[in-house]
Amino acid sequence: MAHPWSHPAAGFALGAILSLLLIRMAPWLGWVDHPDQGRKTHARPTARTGGLVVWAALATAQILGWLPWHLHRADWVAIHGMAFVGALDDRFDLRPSYKSLVGLAVAVLLASHAAGVLSHTVSRVAFFDLDIPTYPLLIFPLLFIWFWGIPQAYNLIDGINGLSMGLGLLVLTMLHAQIGAPLGFFSGALLALFLLNFPRAQHFLGDCGALMLGTLFAVLAIKQMAPWDADLPVWLLAYPIVDVSLVVAIRKWKHQPFSTADRSHLHHWMMDHVGQRAWLATPILLALAALPMLRATAIPGAYTLSSLGVLLLAGLALKAFLDRILPAPEAQAAARVAREVPHLERVRERSGAHRTL
Repeated sequence: MAHPWSHPAAGFALGAILSLLLIRMAPWLGWVDHPDQGRKTHARPTARTGGLVVWAALATAQILGWLPWHLHRADWVAIHGMAFVGALDDRFDLRPSYKSLVGLAVAVLLASHAAGVLSHTVSRVAFFDLDIPTYPLLIFPLLFIWFWGIPQAYNLIDGINGLSMGLGLLVLTMLHAQIGAPLGFFSGALLALFLLNFPRAQHFLGDCGALMLGTLFAVLAIKQMAPWDADLPVWLLAYPIVDVSLVVAIRKWKHQPFSTADRSHLHHWMMDHVGQRAWLATPILLALAALPMLRATAIPGAYTLSSLGVLLLAGLALKAFLDRILPAPEAQAAARVAREVPHLERVRERSGAHRTL
């Protein structure tokens, strides 16, 4: 009988070895993320091969039968399809429209399959006190929104060192606990990747890893939780849901296109308030993300702690929203002075001109 830590250890070894190899090969493969003057603010060119490692680890565990989840062929087509498109984007910078079309197609595939499975598993589901019959035509739109939105939301949180990988480890822990299975090969590989990217990033997860993880977690949450408690998937992935809601609200308020890259995310706001120290921002955000997940556990006080976690996340998002849409205090003070002394700028110009003579 295998030792319970043998599979996680094997996954960790694969993740570490493959990561180190790809980091060295990234410049020759062209898989490098270069900083710019926009949203890519990392200090140095960094390999964008972390997603390839996560994808390889998942495929290896699937082939060896070391995964505790029993997924349908349609689920695997969607998961690997999103990983493939993400890998192409990491290497060739695909047009956003191409990724959107693939995401929509994957959402239709997964929603159609899940609607059929749910309708044969249970006759009704309770979703936040709403008793919903599981007629395929009725629940398909809800599932479509879920399977389209969660992978995109998960991809969007991948903005500071260790956040998306750390969140992935938390989600895996909760999903394994739901079925009473220990953390396995895939979790070990993800842990290796996390340690190589926090506090200093050695290679980024990229769209390949983020889209694949988002799709995997969206599928597992519905398969493992929704038939018995349809609320649990929302609690499990509360952080990316709150974050994407914040981004949409800010861009809607500012009349910006939703595809615009900006600094509207929770992690951007947190980084601004901890002096751009990711080693501090990431643990704080992961702790906040973990609290709502406790709803899926049987620990004492889980309901209260998870409710508190959602309130904290919502409060943080509200504060970030107000900070992003309202002028900074310095700008407000300057505007107030300008209103009270309307000729201030003219006086300053004359004074400066006088001194230069």
